[in-house]
Amino acid sequence: MADEEAERERGTKIGTEKTILSLRERLQELDTALKDSPESPFHSATEYCQKFCEVLVEFGAQWKVDVDPLPLLEVYTEAILSYARATPYLSSECENVPLILERLTLSCAELLLAQTELVPSALWERFQSSVQTSHSLLQQNGNSQLRMLCALSKERGVWSNSTLCHILANDALQMDKVHEFLALEGPVLLELRVKQLKNSNHFEKAALLAKQCAEYPEFGGRGNFTQTYLVCLCAAEPQEQLMQKISEVDCKEVLEMVCNLESDGDDRGALSLCSAFLARQLLQSDVYCAWELTLFWSKLLKRVEPSAQVFLDRCRRLSRLSKTVYHILFLIKVVQAELQDEGLPVCIEMCIQALRMASSNEGNVKATICKTISCLLPTDLEVKRACQLTEFLLEPTVDSYYAVEALYNEPDQKQDENNSPVPYSLRCELFLVFKTLWPFDPEFLDWKALKHHCLVLMGEQSSIVSSIDKLNDSKNLDETDVNLLNLPIM
Repeated sequence: MADEEAERERGTKIGTEKTILSLRERLQELDTALKDSPESPFHSATEYCQKFCEVLVEFGAQWKVDVDPLPLLEVYTEAILSYARATPYLSSECENVPLILERLTLSCAELLLAQTELVPSALWERFQSSVQTSHSLLQQNGNSQLRMLCALSKERGVWSNSTLCHILANDALQMDKVHEFLALEGPVLLELRVKQLKNSNHFEKAALLAKQCAEYPEFGGRGNFTQTYLVCLCAAEPQEQLMQKISEVDCKEVLEMVCNLESDGDDRGALSLCSAFLARQLLQSDVYCAWELTLFWSKLLKRVEPSAQVFLDRCRRLSRLSKTVYHILFLIKVVQAELQDEGLPVCIEMCIQALRMASSNEGNVKATICKTISCLLPTDLEVKRACQLTEFLLEPTVDSYYAVEALYNEPDQKQDENNSPVPYSLRCELFLVFKTLWPFDPEFLDWKALKHHCLVLMGEQSSIVSSIDKLNDSKNLDETDVNLLNLPIM
């Protein structure tokens, strides 16, 4: 069995060597054709770039990067050197010339950074030699596009740099050494490193590296290191530590980061960032940017987790963190916008929570909650009466009195428990909360008795109601008399 395995490996190695030799020959043919081309420099450069890409695709497709990445590294090693040798003959007017080298460099760097084990010595030495030779050739024409690969090839392995290892281990370091390392690597390579750490679920290490990059003044805002640092923190840190570390970050900056992540297609990253800062605002009772965060959060959550139940559970969880009524009202608004009737019971739950939370001197807030409940249950006359009565008791004005009267003059409804938009138990809980806000229980009072209580609470304003009622009674009496006079004589 071992002999068979060894034989297979030898066969694979021989096959790879033949393929790479064939690639080298094809690239040499392209190089010769470019130098001997009778076409214009622009046309010959365009044709070379097209055929170069076709050859790379043809040979690169023979291996899968996640199964057998080392042959692909050999392909990149040959391609980089061949392209560097051809560069003096490529017209700068052709926009594909720098673009191909840029893509080739990035692809090679990503391949190397994804390796969890050291590249075999022989292949690594060939790669180092190819990159260094190519870099020297390109620099003769002022081209430094291989600077990133040069930085990667300096060590025995792409993750072996001692300063990098200390950063990722969160060791104490002299900042001049850190800055020297960051300057050598450059923002593009460092972004690739952070991205690879994230893709490997090493969020703590990614956060440590991104933080150093974000704080390095020479980068001057290049790269999204602060944004990446915060996203990694959200993924790695327990909530208590996370809240401490993000306590000083401005929410407006976070909203901009969320938009950037969303435009980049990273909805999960945007959601994690939005969730963390929304939770921070809830815990700190801070309404600054809270509505914008809630709105973004709801849209992102529905996109990432389409399940209505997941959405409602997350809203419940946030409402339990809320320490102000306004945050709960924001959550109610997004539940209604996203789920409408399906989210109605949860909205009523949150209204109950908000009523219990509001202090005795927050009359306007309680009135807002009552208006919200009335809007949520517009066909439930009993609930609407309770809401309007509560508003009146909070501020017993003439207008609020007549609003109560209008509702109590409507015919009573028979409550159908089976067809109620919210569970009957939840409805009962709502009325129990209302009763804690009332100085009397109107449940067993007719309108005449309830009116008496209301007028007593109105004080001097009750005289206005009495005057209006007398005027209305007088008008009604006059209309009755007129109708009697107009009756036909028998």
